[in-house]
Amino acid sequence: MSIYQTPLGYVVTETIDGLDVTEDDKFVCELRGKSLANFRYSVDDEYSEVDDDKLEDAIKEQVEIEEFLENQ
Repeated sequence: MSIYQTPLGYVVTETIDGLDVTEDDKFVCELRGKSLANFRYSVDDEYSEVDDDKLEDAIKEQVEIEEFLENQ
């Protein structure tokens, strides 16, 4: 299980189901079926750096989807 912190302060934890995202110790969202490897510059290299912009965009998109669904 890997833990990664983005520049915006999201803490991303890899789980069996995907990525759990927290901010200030509060649950933000889950990126189901994803791993940090999905957001690395080189998916074949487990030591490649994480593309922070791509990861943060995915988090923001998931938050928007969940907010939309809550308001329906």
